[in-house]
Amino acid sequence: MKTKFFHLLCLLFVFTIIAACSKEEGTPASITIAEQSQNQILGSGINSRITIDFTSTHDWKASTDASWAVITPTSGKAGTASIGILAKEENRTGEVRTGLLTLSCEKATVQVTFTQAAMDVLNIGQTVYDISADEQDISIKFATNIQNGKVTLKAEDNYSWITPQENTLTRTIQEGEIILKIQANERRSARNAKLKVQVVNTNDKNQILMESATININQKEAPVGTSSDLTTQDKKVLLIQEHTEGNGIPLIFLGDGFIDTEIASGFYRQVMEKGMENFFTEEPIKSLRNYFDVWMVSAVSLNNGFGNQYSTKFKCWLEGGGSTLIKGDEDKVMEYAMAVPTLKENPSLLNEATCIVILNTEDYAGTCYFGFNDGINTLNLAIGYCPMIYGMEDDMFRRVLCHECIGHGFAKLLDEYSYQAQGRIPDSEITSTKKMQNMGWAANVDFTNNRNEVLWNRFLSDNRYQGPDNYGETLSIYEGACTYWNGAYRPTMESMMRSNTHGFNAPSREAIYKRIMRTAYGSIWEYDYETFVEFDQAHLPTPTETRTRATREEISRPFTPPVFTNKTISVK
Repeated sequence: MKTKFFHLLCLLFVFTIIAACSKEEGTPASITIAEQSQNQILGSGINSRITIDFTSTHDWKASTDASWAVITPTSGKAGTASIGILAKEENRTGEVRTGLLTLSCEKATVQVTFTQAAMDVLNIGQTVYDISADEQDISIKFATNIQNGKVTLKAEDNYSWITPQENTLTRTIQEGEIILKIQANERRSARNAKLKVQVVNTNDKNQILMESATININQKEAPVGTSSDLTTQDKKVLLIQEHTEGNGIPLIFLGDGFIDTEIASGFYRQVMEKGMENFFTEEPIKSLRNYFDVWMVSAVSLNNGFGNQYSTKFKCWLEGGGSTLIKGDEDKVMEYAMAVPTLKENPSLLNEATCIVILNTEDYAGTCYFGFNDGINTLNLAIGYCPMIYGMEDDMFRRVLCHECIGHGFAKLLDEYSYQAQGRIPDSEITSTKKMQNMGWAANVDFTNNRNEVLWNRFLSDNRYQGPDNYGETLSIYEGACTYWNGAYRPTMESMMRSNTHGFNAPSREAIYKRIMRTAYGSIWEYDYETFVEFDQAHLPTPTETRTRATREEISRPFTPPVFTNKTISVK
């Protein structure tokens, strides 16, 4: 009985399967796309999504030819179903793009077209150009789909060595190029320009519609040159400014690392005259310029590069590695300074001379040497070494020259910056500094915070020097000077003697003024505080617009302290 019942159930199950198959085979295969799922558009961004709803009479499969899209799921059972289409990347092609979704069941196949909107784009063919030092043209190729825009070029700085060719910056196009003419790099330092391509509104150039990534143009330095003639141009003296007041204060400009062709072409003179102009940019020396005689002495080096493998006239050596120290041959500098006829005729004037040696390099460095003697007395003579930092027109060249050659060299001021790691100033340093102060030097630092005893106490009690100056600096007593964090004090928070900014503060200006007048008029001149204040108040430092390639960190980066040589200089 059980056996018969089992056979009956099996027959019933088989009949049910046959009946079901007969019913599916009898239904025509078809896929119907829901009306609301047609003509859908994906957004232009990544992960934008649409959904396709449909009904299938049979089990189905799905695929797409769009490599930039993902579909899910890719198969399913008969009935109502949905497929999600996801954009796995932005559409940066500049055009609307199309994909095809294929659905199939049995012998039925349906295709659904879907699109992704185009993103506004500005595509740049190349963003880094590493080029030689030679003169050349380069092409910046671009493509954009912005229809109402004009292509322009934006530079982070005024790069005088790059010139866009005519008729390349005003074309409203889909694809194009900007041709740049690159001047030959004649310097021994590589240079860089940072540019961007912009699309601006055709009717309003101030409205930026899109901007490219930064384009870096890196031009290699010129190969090191060698002089073929070391004598014809060498040790030539030229007076480039003559005093009109006082007895004349000697200022001598020399260059190291300049070869014969650079002197013959006039480049050497151009650099020396730029150095002179930089020297007279800060008050009070700016307004007392007529007291100075300025000479240029040519110096032909074998090479116009620095390093052990090269030879330069004054043997300047840059320590590098983050240090700003420069060393040179002071005896050779003196030999060339004494080529100035006025110094030959009156060697005692060497006592008052400031020699400025400009290095033919754009390295970030600078050092001043003073404390020379003639075997008996300490001289006011100073030698300042300063490269054309970041180029002859860069403001950092000017600032460092003023710091080293006016501050340290001419006025014998000390550094007002400090390092926490240096801690408290040792007694030995205080003693040596006070010896300099007895000579009238180091007038911008002190070792007391007593307002009645500090060297600049007279300014602190003078109403004319109260409150913020034109740079926002307030004269007071600030701890940290002579590179030491504690125990040494300075007059202002920032200054030309601290971070090469904000001009010289009042005590420093007074020291510069005194040095000029004493040198110009000798022993007949007597200092009068009120006379100085009257002059000073009429010639206060004021901020001016400047440009520099230096980073924010470099702008305030301290330099190597001045070197007190205690060296005897022989005058020949």
